[in-house]
Amino acid sequence: MRGYFGIMSSSSSSECDLQCNGEKVDIKKQSHLWQPKETKGKEEPLWHLRISVLKDQEGRGDAPSRRFAFKSMHHLTHAANQLESAFATSFDMRKCGCDTPDAMGGRVNDGRCENITIEYDSETAKEGWTEFLGRLKTLEDEWEHEGISHL
Repeated sequence: MRGYFGIMSSSSSSECDLQCNGEKVDIKKQSHLWQPKETKGKEEPLWHLRISVLKDQEGRGDAPSRRFAFKSMHHLTHAANQLESAFATSFDMRKCGCDTPDAMGGRVNDGRCENITIEYDSETAKEGWTEFLGRLKTLEDEWEHEGISHL
């Protein structure tokens, strides 16, 4: 531990003698020991939307879940609002955030992800399954056209 103390304490010379193996270490008078990485600008985080469809209360694979990545919270909110305006009057919808693991072993919702589940019931639906999928596909194509990635 004496070697560590010798390095960390300020001395008048520009080198310190490590007591453990006798090597001399050259420490220049700098504010840091290594060059920090150069950042070109902070990239904006991606915002995610996951759309699940339950047909007749079952997730049978009739419509697999779709995930989209948006460039900003504004784009994510706009897409969620489009889904709600297109399907909320005809179908039951559930919205919730995504929980991700945190460093302490718990779960946290950072607000960058939105799960939307649309419940399609064949007995009460005013439109057929193919028409419903067609409307959903139209929205998805619009999002992809705006430069939003489909995951």
